[in-house]
Amino acid sequence: MVTNRLKLLVGGVQLRDGVGTVVDVVGRILTRAGLYVLANERNYASTIYGAHQFDPLVISATPPLSHGDNLVDILMALEFDSNPDVPQQPNRDTILRHGPHLRDGGVLLYDSSTGEVPVDDLVARGVKVFPLPARQIALRELRREVVKNMVVTGALFRLLEFDMDQAYLRQLLEERFLRKGRELVELNLEAARRGREVIEQVLAAQGWRDVGYRLEPVPTNGERRLLVSGSEALGMGAIQAGCRFYAGYPITPASPLLAFMERWLPRYQGRSLQGQNERESIRAALGASLAGVRAMVASSGPGISLKVEEFGLAGAGEIPLVVVNAQRAGPSTGMPTKTEQADLRMMIGAGHGDFPRIVLAPSTLEECYTMIQEAFYLADKYQCPVFVLTDLTLAEVRKTVPEAFFLEHRTPPHREGVLTEAELRRDGYRRYAITESGISPRIFPGTRGGIFKVSGTEHDEFGFVTTEPPKRAAMMDKRMRKLETYLREDARGPQVVGTPRGNPVLVGWGSTKPVLLEARERLRAEGLDVAVVHLTHLWPFPAHLVRPVLADAAAIIVCEQNWSGQLADLLQERCLLPTRRILKYNGRVFYVSDIIRGVREILRNGATEFRVSEFVPVTVEAHEGD
Repeated sequence: MVTNRLKLLVGGVQLRDGVGTVVDVVGRILTRAGLYVLANERNYASTIYGAHQFDPLVISATPPLSHGDNLVDILMALEFDSNPDVPQQPNRDTILRHGPHLRDGGVLLYDSSTGEVPVDDLVARGVKVFPLPARQIALRELRREVVKNMVVTGALFRLLEFDMDQAYLRQLLEERFLRKGRELVELNLEAARRGREVIEQVLAAQGWRDVGYRLEPVPTNGERRLLVSGSEALGMGAIQAGCRFYAGYPITPASPLLAFMERWLPRYQGRSLQGQNERESIRAALGASLAGVRAMVASSGPGISLKVEEFGLAGAGEIPLVVVNAQRAGPSTGMPTKTEQADLRMMIGAGHGDFPRIVLAPSTLEECYTMIQEAFYLADKYQCPVFVLTDLTLAEVRKTVPEAFFLEHRTPPHREGVLTEAELRRDGYRRYAITESGISPRIFPGTRGGIFKVSGTEHDEFGFVTTEPPKRAAMMDKRMRKLETYLREDARGPQVVGTPRGNPVLVGWGSTKPVLLEARERLRAEGLDVAVVHLTHLWPFPAHLVRPVLADAAAIIVCEQNWSGQLADLLQERCLLPTRRILKYNGRVFYVSDIIRGVREILRNGATEFRVSEFVPVTVEAHEGD
């Protein structure tokens, strides 16, 4: 019996079968029961309705290191369609796609409302199969199709011998529905009981005592835990940092952050704006920043491309601004709902001319919360755009996090370089004063004794337009000295796990860190000692902090989700160190097995790069948008 350690995958038709609802309910209940949940591989199409959607969930008594591999212990197929005119029915879509990744001896639970489906191949592998007419029970017996998800949830909990008295489920349902009437709560509980009854019937008919997996509540000793998404962590961190203006435009996968800020920012005397387009959004944010408000925008590849001219305005006008780029697969429209890490070079160089910028890349949900606070501090201090690079994986990850983490990592907002009225009277004021650090004093509009000037056209120290060569050179040098000051005062070196000297080193950035750490553990178990070096502060590139860490490594293996190896190129360019590469760019996350295969190919066969490919030997009906 495996207790409190499994991977569950829920699949079905997008926006119809309730895949997200089931995962959300299960995740929140298990979090309350003291278990840790990690949902890091959500996969859906860019179409509104009808495509395949699946959402894996890692459940553990301790915080899981990563999402691991694509093998699952329990597969839940929620499709219910029936089409006798085709040899492979649509309601086998989830089974066809993910059945090959179901562990031998695992569990299959599927909606059999339109009849049972052939699963002889799975049965031959020892898989325990549970047909569940969930939609039929909801529609015909309970007269409410919408409670189908509760039938499925009740069945799952019975499989896992969890919440047998429905105490956890009742608590959640009362919080959500009691205001609408006790009858609705009881209806959902009855739906869950019906699902449990079907499972008990199948267990009895097959002579099975259990399914080999079990979940038990774990005492939390009073510690409160939350199920939080990456976008929510970014939003909470931004509000904590003093952000009071957010502007965005709906685009996947940045839209959840827009929705979060629209809901919560007004409660903290802030304002969230959904602009008519991407450029209007960033221009509004620049205006808010000039007025003295900490401001942020977020978008993804195509939207970021549209904002490029305004990046230059923020750099030349020395306007603090935080920009979140939730990366997705490109170029052009690309694959809007698939993950990738291909915008690093764009964030380092987007815009005509040279101007200072800072690029950060959190690697975990927790770093989304802490690093966005750092981003606001840096934007204020250096009066320039600060880019925070996430990706679809980080934006949409849902994870159990102790509430205490968010309380313990709150950084009080601190405004750098803003002159008071008394300081103006004493020292005078030049908005773009030439300084050794490159950072000039500034004021907010309305400060007595000051003249508020800002210009994206080249200017002198007072903000007046100029084209005189000496003044141009002096002002350009002043702005770019901010990079030297940053590298001296605020740059951070890479995170290091293990001993790089004399060993192969896995180098990564962004959301790949958890997978690299788990790959390191497995490789060490096989007798291969490897280290992990992970970069979060990417530009200005801290070569003086990175090169000493990597200089004596046996092999530098850079793992990233893009075609060209953008970080690997940057390492070679800035540190003059040779790199090898493990690259994946098919829209799916890295799995631990991907990294291990790549390391073996590089170290054993001398390959300079390993490109991850996947082949699933099943025929699946294609859906538009997949």
